[in-house]
Amino acid sequence: MAGWSSGNNFALLGGQRAAALMITAEVAIGASIIGVIMVYGSLNMMDIVRAQGALLWGWLPAWGIVTQPLAFVLFLTAGIAATKRIPFDMPEGESEIIGYFVEYSGMKFGMFAMADFLETVVIAGMTTSLFLGGWQVPYLDAAGVRLPWGWTWALPHLLVVLLQVGAFVLKVCAVIFFMMLIRWTLPRFRYDQAMRLGWLGLFPLSIANIVLTGLVLLLWGGRP
Repeated sequence: MAGWSSGNNFALLGGQRAAALMITAEVAIGASIIGVIMVYGSLNMMDIVRAQGALLWGWLPAWGIVTQPLAFVLFLTAGIAATKRIPFDMPEGESEIIGYFVEYSGMKFGMFAMADFLETVVIAGMTTSLFLGGWQVPYLDAAGVRLPWGWTWALPHLLVVLLQVGAFVLKVCAVIFFMMLIRWTLPRFRYDQAMRLGWLGLFPLSIANIVLTGLVLLLWGGRP
């Protein structure tokens, strides 16, 4: 709507690109999350984070990146595309003078920029909650540190809370840094390459991950 209402053909083209990229990325995001929901058995993100506090084989944290590695790669790739950052910044290709905000300046442009940066933070937070254990710290529970071989170290509850909050913030910052690293490293995809990657790469792999997750859970005998 911003591109169309500005009355600029380049802005309209950028808006059309943004709409197509949004549909492509969000379909892949939704399909990649299904595997996580199947593994942890809940749509509630709090329950998913709590379930990631379990230990596989008594020592390996059951984080989503361990139980759903393919979904992690697909979600993060589609998430970067949803934020419209390089290498998926076709809707705002500055070098091509194309962008839905090309006619905007001042705080109007600032609102678009702020929305893009907030999308990056949201994707990083969702990645942390779904795949990196959220606030979970390996071998840390409400009572303190509890190592698999039996050694325990009691900690005050307030310190445990602070450690978990700090762990979540640190993980989110690490994911944001990784996303920025990709932005600083890779060149921009062509529009047709991005569409091909979304519909012929990310989406089919997401569906395959759902099928594979179902088979593993069936053979496993239930959720971990």
